[in-house]
Amino acid sequence: MTSEQIIQQAANWLTRLHDEDVTEADHQAFHTWCDADPRHAVAIERMRGLWGSLDTLPAKPARRALNRAFAPQRARGAQAVGVLGLVLCGWFGLQHLPLWMADQRTGVGERRQIALEDGSQLQLNSNSAVDVKFDGHQRVIELLQGELWVEVAKDAQRPFVVRTDQGTATALGTRYLVKRAADGTTVVTVIESTVAVKGDSRDEVKVTAGQRAILDHGRAQPAQATGSADPDAWTRGLLKVNDQPLSDVLQALASYRHGMVRFDPQALRNLRVSGVFKLDDTGAALAALADNLPIQVEYFTDLLVVVKPR
Repeated sequence: MTSEQIIQQAANWLTRLHDEDVTEADHQAFHTWCDADPRHAVAIERMRGLWGSLDTLPAKPARRALNRAFAPQRARGAQAVGVLGLVLCGWFGLQHLPLWMADQRTGVGERRQIALEDGSQLQLNSNSAVDVKFDGHQRVIELLQGELWVEVAKDAQRPFVVRTDQGTATALGTRYLVKRAADGTTVVTVIESTVAVKGDSRDEVKVTAGQRAILDHGRAQPAQATGSADPDAWTRGLLKVNDQPLSDVLQALASYRHGMVRFDPQALRNLRVSGVFKLDDTGAALAALADNLPIQVEYFTDLLVVVKPR
């Protein structure tokens, strides 16, 4: 069962339990549902946590809609579930709902290293989320958002696979990165040994150290050299670039900032960057760019930065 389906079922249960005619049988069925899968209880807990957090907010439209959805006099059944679903989607965005229940996740500007049960080492980049699914036959990491680095422990009986909605990257060696890019593609970059990259088709691309391959629309594109870039520098808190478009650098820095970094890629298309920047101090990185390039960096509160040609 997918995360989205579990969240929808949790919404259905919370709606039913707040009906004025809820029965003891309903409560028993609810407890049975919670016990059937640990993810069910997690979904209920986090959804209730959202409700509790909204209690501290002013009575804005989203909160009033939730109040109406849970009030004893409110409409029942599909209408109430629809109200709750619309509020949840409006509050978080539908694409973020599965992240509630991710096994591991990081916030904006956070990196985290995780020791997996098989001895493999996993590191998540800023604002990333994964599900870990190990069994007796295979080891699967589902990358739900963001980027990961992994150093794979050898296990001849269980292949190690990183999966996204574009396809899979199966380790035939040790270290590699997988990123869900903003344009919807998946980028697989190999640091050591070889990775087999495969989309929906049967075509498989072998990617070796110093190469990367892109999964787009379920198809694996041919491997290409990464050049002189240091793709896993972020695991050490650094952004290293060599003759990269300024727009790409700004996008990378923006992923480490709360709020927005706004710019017009077309207006900055002729500007390229080489250098090393600390990801934990994006303000200093933006200042360095302004000092060395013909651009202006304007702050409209800490949550909005605008970069434009000088």
